[in-house]
Amino acid sequence: MKRRDFIKTTTALGIGLTLSTKTVFASNEKKELLPKKQTRVAIIGGGFGGATTAKYLKMLDPKLDVVLIDKSDTFYSCPMSNHVIVGLSNIKEITFKYDILQKKYGVKFIKKEVENIDGTSKKLLFKDGFLAYDILVVSPGIGFKYDETIGYTKDAVEVLPHAWKAGEQTLKLANMLKELPKGSTVLLRVPKAPYRCPPGPYERSCLIAWYLKTHKPGSKIFVIDSNDDVVSKGKLFKAAFAELYKDILEYTPDVEVLNIDTKNKVLKTSKGDIKADLINFIPDQKANDSAFKFGLIPEGKLWAPVDSWTLESTLIKDVYVIGDSANRGSFGTVPHSGYIANSMGKVVAEAIVAKLQGKNPPRPFMLNTCYSMVSSEEAIWIATVYEYDDTKKLTVQVGKAGGVPEKRGKIDKDNQYSWANAIWEDTFM
Repeated sequence: MKRRDFIKTTTALGIGLTLSTKTVFASNEKKELLPKKQTRVAIIGGGFGGATTAKYLKMLDPKLDVVLIDKSDTFYSCPMSNHVIVGLSNIKEITFKYDILQKKYGVKFIKKEVENIDGTSKKLLFKDGFLAYDILVVSPGIGFKYDETIGYTKDAVEVLPHAWKAGEQTLKLANMLKELPKGSTVLLRVPKAPYRCPPGPYERSCLIAWYLKTHKPGSKIFVIDSNDDVVSKGKLFKAAFAELYKDILEYTPDVEVLNIDTKNKVLKTSKGDIKADLINFIPDQKANDSAFKFGLIPEGKLWAPVDSWTLESTLIKDVYVIGDSANRGSFGTVPHSGYIANSMGKVVAEAIVAKLQGKNPPRPFMLNTCYSMVSSEEAIWIATVYEYDDTKKLTVQVGKAGGVPEKRGKIDKDNQYSWANAIWEDTFM
C-alpha cells in the first residue's frame, strides 16, 4: 500500500513512553476464546474510529491478526441521522454491517460486550472467556452526563429522547415528531461544548424548523443553548435562523437548565420556564462509560488522556484510545466528530504498524470535514486540516487550510451526500 493512498504524513523521531500497566481483573479461571497464533491487535468499538483502524491495519500489514469487537453487529451512522429524523432519509441508508471488512480485508469480528481489560496480562474479559492481545485499541464512542439534581436520569431519556446515538433513539424522535399535531411546540436543548458532532444540534434545529414549516403549520421550535453563542459555523447558522425560519425558530443562548419536569414536559431554566409538546434534550457529554470501567480515565476526569503523538493511553501500556472518548486536550485541538475518529484510526493504525516493525511512528495528520443541512435544499460546511506542532506538542489546525463557505448553497446539499458516502466507504468498505 502506498503511503499517499493512506494518509499524508511525514517521518519524524518518535517519543519514548514510560507507561504504567494496570491489572483490572484476574483472568486465570476464564477459558480462552479464539486462541492467538500470531501478533494480534484487538479493537473495542466498531464505529468510525474502530472500524477504520481495523481496515487500515490490514491494508498496511495483511499478516496481522486484527479482531474487531462490538456488542452489536450493526452500526448506525450519526452523520446524516438528522435527515432520518425529519424524513429526508430512512434508517437503512445510515445502517452498516462489518461483512466487507471481514470478507475483503480479513478482519475478524466478535459480537460480544467486553466486561473489562487486563493491561498486565493483555487480555480482554468476556462473560464466557477471555481474548489475548498484543496491542489494544479502544474506541467506545461518547457517553452522557446524567444529573439527578435537575431530574435528568436514564428514565428521562425515554420521554425526552436525545437521538445523539443513532439507531433506536433516532427512530423514536422521528416518530414523536411525526405524531405532533399542527400548531405544536418543540424544544431543543444544545449541550455544553465539547460534544459529539455530527449529529449537529444547529443542523437539527434547522431541519426540525423546516419540517414544522412544511408539515406542521402553526408550529414553533425553541432552541436553548448552554453555550454563549452558536459554537460551529455561527454566522451561517444564524443567517439561516433569521432568513428561513424567522417566525418558527426562536434561539436563546447561555441558558442553564435548573429542573426537568418530564411528566408535564416543562424545563425550568435560568431564563424562565418553557413548556413544549416535544422536548429533544441533548445532554452534556463525557467519555463512554466503558472507558471508565476499563481504567482509562483518571479519577475526577471525564476523558481518556493519550500521548499527543501516538494516541497511546497514558495510563495503560499498549492500549490506544481514539474517537469521542479521547481527551482532546491531551493530543490536540480537533473536535469530537466521526471524520476525526476516522482520521485518528489511520494515525493509530500507522503508529501501531511502525511500532511492531521497530520503526518511529509518523507525524500525526488529521482532517475534519462536516456538512450541515439548513433546509431540504441547502447546506453549509466546514473543513479543517490538522498537523502535529512541535512547539505546542499537539495536533493543531494548519494555518488557514480549510474554511467555511460564504453562504449556504444548493450545490452543498449534493456535496453532503458525496461526503457521507465517502466516509462510509472509507470506513466500512
